[in-house]
Amino acid sequence: MSKNQQYLIKITVTAILAAAAMIINRFLSFNVWNMSIGISFIPVLVCGLLFGPLWGGVCGALADFIGALLFPFGPYFFGFTATAFLSGVFYGLPMVLTKKKAKPLVFAIFCFVFFLINELVCTLTLNSLWIELLYSGEFWPILISRIPKSVVDLVLGVLVGVAARFSIIPPIRKAMSRNS
Repeated sequence: MSKNQQYLIKITVTAILAAAAMIINRFLSFNVWNMSIGISFIPVLVCGLLFGPLWGGVCGALADFIGALLFPFGPYFFGFTATAFLSGVFYGLPMVLTKKKAKPLVFAIFCFVFFLINELVCTLTLNSLWIELLYSGEFWPILISRIPKSVVDLVLGVLVGVAARFSIIPPIRKAMSRNS
């Protein structure tokens, strides 16, 4: 398969996963004023695991940006898109750093570490800061109210990440290499 074909596949799959994340987030999630409760991170996570941190970041940013333009929850704010990009990067890092031969436990530990950093930096700190800036709220109450969701997202993210890495990603990679 040529470099151009590989690049085209990455762009196409990333766009499909970004569209899936946007649809899940905008139509299949429960939204309250300071958080969105749902599983829209899963397509971004899969993209990061398939193609690496950069593509995971692009997938997250595309999903947020296009979703905010087509189906806004409020005014568009670049900070949320930047945070979505960073989250996608964190979702892709365990795959890059553990390589393809990692055992499930090692991969789960890497997922836990990077997904914890993602929850602490992106979900809790940055998104709480953006909400404070946009809606003139108080930072600490906003952050504290988001902790239970972050704990659930962390556990769910690690479970889905490990399951995707060892059950979904290998057949997708095999199918992509077979169609070359």
